[in-house]
Amino acid sequence: MEAELKRKAIAAIALELSLGLGAPPALAKIYGNARFGFFIDVPTAFSIADPEPENGDGMSYHTKDGHALISASGGWIIEDSFAAQVAEYKKLEREDGWIISYESAVGKSSASYSGIKGDRIFYRHMITSCSGQAHASYWLEYPAAEKGEYDRLVKGMNASLKAGVGSCG
Repeated sequence: MEAELKRKAIAAIALELSLGLGAPPALAKIYGNARFGFFIDVPTAFSIADPEPENGDGMSYHTKDGHALISASGGWIIEDSFAAQVAEYKKLEREDGWIISYESAVGKSSASYSGIKGDRIFYRHMITSCSGQAHASYWLEYPAAEKGEYDRLVKGMNASLKAGVGSCG
């Protein structure tokens, strides 16, 4: 029994290290978006960057195996308020087939929610930027079977998503 527990613990540590999820924050890449004035730490497990769109609204990264992705992006608040903008995003995700399973209270300048579709989970965290005229967010999507591993990233990523000084234009 004890040997089996040790084997499982070693396997869990090996998985964590292979995903890069246990890497200290200092090893994360920092992505900064000048257009919408925000920064976020991208964990080292997300080593493949997709081409940046011409409009400069954000950047996407995925794991080497392609099972998980992070998209960090910004946009103008076109609804009446930040809360209304968050509600619009949730509506669009529901229309895309996602079932929202968690929602934080929407604050004046931040909100988080997540959902599931089939065997996939997403988590979105949003903040205001550009003096409240824009929003910045990240979308983390991963296999439901790997929920425990990816859930550990959320707290650090939420803390790292910060509004900075950008062109906001």
